[in-house]
Amino acid sequence: MSPVFFVAIAFVLSGLILLFVGSHVLVGEVRRMGEGRRLRGRLADVSRHDALIEEEDEGGGFFEIIGRATTRSTSTLAEFEQIMRSIGRYDAGAPYWLAGVRLVAAVALALIGLGIGLAFWTMNTTLLLALGGFAVGYLVPRYYLSSMAAARRKRIERELPFLIDMLLLLVRSGASIEQAFRHLVQEEADGLGTIKATLDRLVNDIDQGKGYEVSLQRWGARLAIEEGREFSALLIQSLAHGTELTQALKVFSDTLIERRMNAARSTIGKRMTQMTVVMMLFMMPPLLIVIAGPAISRLIEGFARVGS
Repeated sequence: MSPVFFVAIAFVLSGLILLFVGSHVLVGEVRRMGEGRRLRGRLADVSRHDALIEEEDEGGGFFEIIGRATTRSTSTLAEFEQIMRSIGRYDAGAPYWLAGVRLVAAVALALIGLGIGLAFWTMNTTLLLALGGFAVGYLVPRYYLSSMAAARRKRIERELPFLIDMLLLLVRSGASIEQAFRHLVQEEADGLGTIKATLDRLVNDIDQGKGYEVSLQRWGARLAIEEGREFSALLIQSLAHGTELTQALKVFSDTLIERRMNAARSTIGKRMTQMTVVMMLFMMPPLLIVIAGPAISRLIEGFARVGS
């Protein structure tokens, strides 16, 4: 055999060895990058102010993976976290799930619009359909979940005064705060439809030995309204310092009622201003026409006679 053949064999073998070593190094680097990304995601979850409000994983799956790979904005994660907490999801991956749903919906609707446009219309219309589909997919999931969160917060705001009255009644009858919560969980309360689910988690946290302070803090965060956090802080303070719970509940109930009355007065004032503007825009012109129309008509007829 000629030396050229052996040189060619050597080059081929060297290429195969380099390909094997390079692929092995590449696979190792990709694996390490994936592990580093997962570690950074976990550290980001822990660093958020109350990301451990619920340890169990809801199983975000594909959408959560997409969200973790594409979302890095701290403000966006904080906003999505508040939305998901308000609709009842407390796991650390919930904001990434919403980010993934938003991105996947935007890309899917953009592709659908692109396909429909290429099948039936011109290129300009196709681009408009793709952009419109992307915008709809990007905005609608966040808007829909925000509407759900706002509706849940309103239900909790309506149910919270009834909860305080029930707790005040049970505490005055001699029950402790834990016994009062357990009674509300076991009994059917028509006025506590949304809050009752959070009370179930509160009692579960107490049964797991998390302590009253941690359990009540987690419960206040689950309520997702400012009054709920204030109420949980009041209960923690009362349990920590041994203050009289009956008087504290009565004062907080009166304060909450006063806040609702002030909010109702403010809303009524805004509605009155809006109604005044509507009346001026839509009722005053016809009224002026009805009142001043005959006089103006007679005036015009008088000028016409004088001119003739």
